[in-house]
Amino acid sequence: MARDETGTGAKSELSRGQMMLFGFPSLPHAFIAMPLAIVIPTFYAANTTVTLAAIAAVTSLTRIADAITDPLIGYLSDRTRSPLGPRKPWVLAATLICAVSIFFLFQPPHEASFVYYAIWSFLLYFGFTLFEIPRNAWGAELSRDYVVRARIMGWVSIFSIAGSLVFWLVPIAMSYFTGTTVLGASSLTVIAWLYALLMPAGMLLAVLLVPSGPIGDDAPPTLREILRSLGGNGLLHRYFMIVGAWGLGQGAYLSVILIFLSDYLQLAAIFPFVMIGFFAIQIASMPFWVKMIERFGKQRVWAFSMTIDAATRPLILLLTPGMDSLVPMIVLSAFGAFLNAPANVTPGAILGDVVDYGIMKHRANNAGNYFALYTLLVKATMAVGAGLAFFVLDGFGYQVGGTNSAHANMGLFIVYLGFPALMYFVASYFSWTFPLDARRHAIVRRKIERRATLTLGNA
Repeated sequence: MARDETGTGAKSELSRGQMMLFGFPSLPHAFIAMPLAIVIPTFYAANTTVTLAAIAAVTSLTRIADAITDPLIGYLSDRTRSPLGPRKPWVLAATLICAVSIFFLFQPPHEASFVYYAIWSFLLYFGFTLFEIPRNAWGAELSRDYVVRARIMGWVSIFSIAGSLVFWLVPIAMSYFTGTTVLGASSLTVIAWLYALLMPAGMLLAVLLVPSGPIGDDAPPTLREILRSLGGNGLLHRYFMIVGAWGLGQGAYLSVILIFLSDYLQLAAIFPFVMIGFFAIQIASMPFWVKMIERFGKQRVWAFSMTIDAATRPLILLLTPGMDSLVPMIVLSAFGAFLNAPANVTPGAILGDVVDYGIMKHRANNAGNYFALYTLLVKATMAVGAGLAFFVLDGFGYQVGGTNSAHANMGLFIVYLGFPALMYFVASYFSWTFPLDARRHAIVRRKIERRATLTLGNA
């Protein structure tokens, strides 16, 4: 056992090195997740025979498939029993599927068709599901300690943000050879190779050197137990209210951020550099936020950061369009990155505590199912938020890339600032009042451990 690093009297089951090994696969995962959502559809439309209608159809169908595969993988992951534990076989399979899929999807021939795009998109998204849900459940099971769990998620977040940073740096580094910073075929090839080299090695080390976690040793839950746990866990329902409101606001905001920066502020040329700074600041600020979580609690820190973020974003309206606003835009972007950093840590860490509450109340570990529903909820609410944003823009007569009236710009302000702020305030309320704090979680943890001791003594 490692020494006490928590300040709570509990000893950490994991060393810092093990936490880092567990978090590292998030790096290659992040720098293929971003181009998959942002770059690949545009790249196929411009460089293959796949039409925009076909791309839209594949995107819609993959979201429908998520609604089926996410809960299924969560259920099967909870019921898996193997010498490696319940989660590790799934993440190993995910690594293989993603490595093969990315080579084909990121390097299509010019004559690639709808079928080609559909097959490799579905396989890669399926690989993502195999990775994300079991990996998140595994992370929740690594420790029941309130602080240690936040530290684990902190390392996951640091590597995930670093992966996003790598994505934006690759085309800049490649410009020495290509003469352009545009994300093109060469950059996608480099990203595919980076994934193939880093992900299998990182995942294998994590599987070999990071334990499965004590929660994974419980008996697999039955379908009836799963439904009873999902329906009877009031904390889970309240948690979903936080995530749902946050996802709606985040979906709207992210869907129009490039439009706001390009059309309104006329700073499109600096967008890649803004994103690089955004992710770099998040990495640098992560240790600070983890310390704040240890002192004030996960739900309070998340609520505070969302509230201040929502309250200060309208400051951007004080800027005048054009390069004269470059420096204040960078300052506001840096402040926003700082305030958004806790959202990389707190949702998964809080849900891990909710999993413990479900184990205490229903005597069944449903971590895979809980994280599957969380993943599905985030995808759904962000998609709905993005859809609402474009619906509002259309209703106000906004023309992307064109000249817009004050009325049309008002629609942009609503979906970039107004609606996200409203959703963040709602999420902040439910987060601030979330009852499962460090003290109450310690009670939950003691009850689980006491019951496990009694069960072992009666065996």
